[in-house]
Amino acid sequence: MKYSLDCFGSKLYIDITSSYDLDSLIAESFSFIEKFEKDYSRFIEGNTLDTINQTKIWTLPLEIISLIELSKKVSNLTSGYFDITVLPILENNGYGIHKETLSWNIGYKNIHIQGNTLVLKNDISIEFWSFGKWYIVDYLYNALAPQYSEFIINFWWDIRVRWQQTIILEDPLSPKKHIWKILLDNHAIASSSWNKRKIWTWHHLVNPKKDSHTSEVLAIYITHELWVFADIFSTALFVTPLDITKNILEKVDGLEALIILENGKIFKTTGFHADIFLS
Repeated sequence: MKYSLDCFGSKLYIDITSSYDLDSLIAESFSFIEKFEKDYSRFIEGNTLDTINQTKIWTLPLEIISLIELSKKVSNLTSGYFDITVLPILENNGYGIHKETLSWNIGYKNIHIQGNTLVLKNDISIEFWSFGKWYIVDYLYNALAPQYSEFIINFWWDIRVRWQQTIILEDPLSPKKHIWKILLDNHAIASSSWNKRKIWTWHHLVNPKKDSHTSEVLAIYITHELWVFADIFSTALFVTPLDITKNILEKVDGLEALIILENGKIFKTTGFHADIFLS
């Protein structure tokens, strides 16, 4: 059975091997996702996220607080190359909704958490795009896994599977060309590339240290047993220098990567079991 939903500017697909009627479960799940987008999308003026960025203090559900705490840990691991306070960079380069220029205040260390209360100091603003997708996918996976042994969740080609599925990876310079294939076994794969979600010459993968989207990476593919790690690190490591990236890949258990660099070179961890695709 197949289901789909438009959300967060992307397309979400679910493919479930089941003969049962899942409409009520999917409808409940999609309702939850739509509410999460309304509350935390940075493209909706006046919602919860926009209010947080205006007031700089807000009490949030503990599950949302945990997402922010994880983001800070990844920021520390990447020496600040991953930072959810990059909203001014995105907005001021046309990738947002505000017409006025936002103050260029960047720095994840200004995010403070007191219990379930979020405090933003030094006039910073945050965005949830970096982890909103994996939060949604993990929610869906946890809703489906107790009842169904085989399914695929595909959110803008970031994928989590239950059971096994062969995934084809595209060439970042030619989306119609397939270059690798990988068998996922109860794992997730997430990817980031400069040619997705662009406005003019800008895209959503920004380097907070340079106020730019410069990167030595053309595309990165990350696998992990948990979708949360695959997705957040595919975003984080895209702009992180390769020497720091390699160190992180050695530290985080189960995190495997295929990285295609601008100079044409390829870096692949030993546990990323992908093969050259032959059409």
